[in-house]
Amino acid sequence: MSGYEIFKALINANIEYKDFEWLENSNLSEFEILISVVLTQNTNWKNVLKALANLKQANITKLDNLQNLSTQDLALLIKPSGFYNTKAKYIKNFIQKYFQDFSSFEIFKDAVDREWLLGIKGFGQESADGILNYICKKEVLVVDAYSAKIANYLGYEYQSYDELADFFKKDIAKNQQELSILLKKECELYELYQIFHALIVSFCKMHFQGKKVSLEGAAMLDPLKF
Repeated sequence: MSGYEIFKALINANIEYKDFEWLENSNLSEFEILISVVLTQNTNWKNVLKALANLKQANITKLDNLQNLSTQDLALLIKPSGFYNTKAKYIKNFIQKYFQDFSSFEIFKDAVDREWLLGIKGFGQESADGILNYICKKEVLVVDAYSAKIANYLGYEYQSYDELADFFKKDIAKNQQELSILLKKECELYELYQIFHALIVSFCKMHFQGKKVSLEGAAMLDPLKF
């Protein structure tokens, strides 16, 4: 059993995944995707989009704009995302460290690593990997509660976030060409990881109700069980 087999099964099931705003060539800017990594914690995506719309309306469209914005004013703008006071502090923590360690966004994208991101309060493994994959285009797969649902249903036992990520990444790199053919487009490995994450999220939203999976979803997953 491997992540590659799950990926292939989801592609063959024609799961719709292209509507996510955070995918490659989406309608969100890199700045918005970066901020959404914090905003999406403990809320749903619609609320994140409302908070991002508030920022855009206030002409907060790049990291420089956040540098001079007070934590209180930022909190009010991102209020729709919930836990807004805490999230505003997390974003300001990031901004302070960013301007301390990087002279431009391009340098940040090229040089930042997981250790640096995990050193910022409020940034966990999922947040760090989201930035590395979606902003920096690194070959990193984001796993989350949706990934865990599929792994648990299949009977895969894991002890950590990294172990779960390794399971879903297994055999994808060596089957990059085949997956690109199935997707009907040439994909870099980092982009395959983005698409896989989107497929997992879409599948779970369609077929899971809590831990319960629909009959159609079970038909897709049962052949893959351990």
